[in-house]
Amino acid sequence: MTATKMSLNKTIHSRSNKNIGDVIEERWEITARTVIAEPQSGDPQRGVPPRFGIYEYEVKALPIAAPTSPTGGKRKQHEPSVGGTRREASSVPITVRRLS
Repeated sequence: MTATKMSLNKTIHSRSNKNIGDVIEERWEITARTVIAEPQSGDPQRGVPPRFGIYEYEVKALPIAAPTSPTGGKRKQHEPSVGGTRREASSVPITVRRLS
């Protein structure tokens, strides 16, 4: 069984008119562009709707920055800021009522 290497380049077909150097989906940069079908304006008098063009983009993957973790060692325990109705018994004040 052979391991497949993830490609850093791929081809994307789109109706969006982008330029070389633009970023798609926040992780692909356009390196080449080919027009497959020119956009058409249409004719409203004859009822012909406008049509977007069809474009083919060669893209390369952008380097993904590894998430950095704070170098403090232990993490602080945070109390929940919202939600939940349960509280620890020590945080609930006790009310005593006498019925006599």
